[in-house]
Amino acid sequence: MTCNERLCAGPATLPDGFAGTLLAIEGIRDAAVILHGPTGCRGYHAALSEQWFPRDARHEPLNYAERFYFGQPRIPTTYLDGDDFVFGAGEKLKQAIASVLARNPSLLAVVNAPGTALIGDDLRRCLTAVAPRVPWLVIDLPSISQPMADGHQQAMIATLQAMQLAEQPVKPKTVVLLGISIAHQHWAGSVAELRRLLELCGIEVICVAGGGSPVEEWRRIPRAACFAVLHAEYGDRVARWLSDRFPTPVLGLDTGAPIGFSATEEWLRAVAAAVGADSAPALADIGEWRRAVARKMYLINTFQDVVRGARFSIRSDPSVAFPLAQWLHQYLGMIPAAVEIPEYQHSLLAKRLREFLSEIGCSEAWQRSWQQVQSDLLFADGSQVAIALSSGLVPACVEMMLPSDTYLDILPKAMLGPRGAAYLVEQVINGLPEP
Repeated sequence: MTCNERLCAGPATLPDGFAGTLLAIEGIRDAAVILHGPTGCRGYHAALSEQWFPRDARHEPLNYAERFYFGQPRIPTTYLDGDDFVFGAGEKLKQAIASVLARNPSLLAVVNAPGTALIGDDLRRCLTAVAPRVPWLVIDLPSISQPMADGHQQAMIATLQAMQLAEQPVKPKTVVLLGISIAHQHWAGSVAELRRLLELCGIEVICVAGGGSPVEEWRRIPRAACFAVLHAEYGDRVARWLSDRFPTPVLGLDTGAPIGFSATEEWLRAVAAAVGADSAPALADIGEWRRAVARKMYLINTFQDVVRGARFSIRSDPSVAFPLAQWLHQYLGMIPAAVEIPEYQHSLLAKRLREFLSEIGCSEAWQRSWQQVQSDLLFADGSQVAIALSSGLVPACVEMMLPSDTYLDILPKAMLGPRGAAYLVEQVINGLPEP
């Protein structure tokens, strides 16, 4: 079964906290994670990691033909069998650790598969014996059957604990970005876009935790003048863990991700104010993007008929759904038909989203499934988009999370920042049917 076929199988097969744990560590550029468990728990996650964050310029399966890798470059496994579950697999794990260390990772993690904790293998003892000179972490019980974001944060905090970060002198006008996963659509382009914007203000991004930064940049986290959270579900607990240890302000827990022009401007002003920088250069850049998009829309004679009044549905986390619904309605004049929050329904952002829908007279859209309404455009994760397109229930869709492998992106794209806003306008205009 291909990655796309698995994603198309429906919500029951969506990655959960176990996958979030593995993919969070895979989002550290020079880290390695060993899955201590049977091979059946590994292939899907290894394929997703390589698809969403490829590291090798040229993928040659023979480069990973040795034991534990099975020809895939990501997430080697101890491939436990029946005897291992009965008699233990400590020696096999030590051999796997030695094999992975031969590739010189800067950080090593061992994660138990759902059933492997029953064996009782002493993972820490194995790592202490074989990997005394490399920072390592162990996750005995990943967040199985919990939301993917819970597993992501579990791994992020375990990584910070393993690094034993100490307080350092704060470097002025610096920021650490938290709360982004390689499972977010166009995550790398979004990170590059936010770096670009902040650089216009003289602000340096010293680390993007879980979003491609190497271990060396993680060690600089205590030097940040500000911790900025992009997706609260993926970063609120991490931010609070850091703020308990370092006197650094935290932003973004109640505003949502910088999706659309207005939300990006609000996010940028907050970051700049927190670190004492001038936001004017970046705001001017956003203004240029606003005008460029407006000019393009003006040239489309049928824009008013196609976009204004079109109905949209959203199925996503509150940090995406809240700013996205606001932007689609206020900037493009679209009408929310269904806004479903499958997890974190009681969060502050979910409350603010519900209040917004009530204010614009669309309270009936709250927690309605996109399958129960007629809408012109669906914003959702890859599995829901696959279901919508294969069933013909929605004419056009935009993937916001867990992208499928049906479209090959060669040119870099972003979901966040002004370039992300322009990309979303492009998707809306080209996706909606002609009147």
